[in-house]
Amino acid sequence: MVVLALLSCGGAFAQQRETISVESRWHGKPLTIKATVVMPARHGEGKIPAMIIMHGSGGVRDVREFAYAREFNALGVAGVVVDSFGPRGIKSTVRDQSPVSSYDMVADVVSTLKAIGKRPDIDPERIGLIGFSKGGTVTVKVALRYYMAPLAHDEAKFALLIAMYPWCGDQPQDFHPASNVPLHMLLGELDRYAGVEPCKEFGKKLTDAGGAVTLKVYAGAEHDWDVPGKTHWRDAAGENGAKCVYDEISPGTWIERSSKILVMDKGKRPPTAKAGIAICKTLGVSGGYNPQARAQSMDDIRRFTREAFKLQ
Repeated sequence: MVVLALLSCGGAFAQQRETISVESRWHGKPLTIKATVVMPARHGEGKIPAMIIMHGSGGVRDVREFAYAREFNALGVAGVVVDSFGPRGIKSTVRDQSPVSSYDMVADVVSTLKAIGKRPDIDPERIGLIGFSKGGTVTVKVALRYYMAPLAHDEAKFALLIAMYPWCGDQPQDFHPASNVPLHMLLGELDRYAGVEPCKEFGKKLTDAGGAVTLKVYAGAEHDWDVPGKTHWRDAAGENGAKCVYDEISPGTWIERSSKILVMDKGKRPPTAKAGIAICKTLGVSGGYNPQARAQSMDDIRRFTREAFKLQ
């Protein structure tokens, strides 16, 4: 199903929005998710690049996901906003991350990558992914062969990966890169929601395994520094996994690092899984808008995009 709409945006230019259906999976069963393709008003007749945009725990928001689609449009790049929550009947996972896993969302973006790559107006060799918070976690996972290979089967690859304030607590044994495309990890110095140190470790392991990583920490920035609004906010009931790191100790077998509790045993959940997942988590998440960090990160994102897609 495809729905077309021509929208006016501030009188400066019009955007063509198209809602597409993408076949993904959830709990081992087929699931149709939705993605909104936002095309630049003027892009000529040739194929153009596209950025897939993956939301965080709060779901799709105009102030962030569609705002970035507009930023990419200004560069002549299509924005593809994926909604992993709506088709699953979920509004938010801020207070409980379990209903939709980051791996579910990895499946969604890989399916979207394949679908977008078949469009006559999109260049399949110039499709990137940017993700925020939980969507950033999706992006760092897509950088690894461990997660990407079983889903993509070498049928499609990303040309650009940008992870905004991700959680990097899943540390598999295999850190071989999915491709030679750089992973840009953009972190906030004061991020107490997703944390910083596990992402530094993640980036080092990927680099040591032959991957290309750009890691930048923005001074004074909290989680969600790029979302206009309150300069500091807090949700006392939000689920906080900043102190959680889960290590794969043998294929399909994972432990929680601090307690050594088994959370996955050869691909299956053992009786200890619930305790192991919960032991490192705390309540209370926070973040806040930082206009200086947002300006810096937007400049970096524009540069990454121009370089990866060879834009003028």
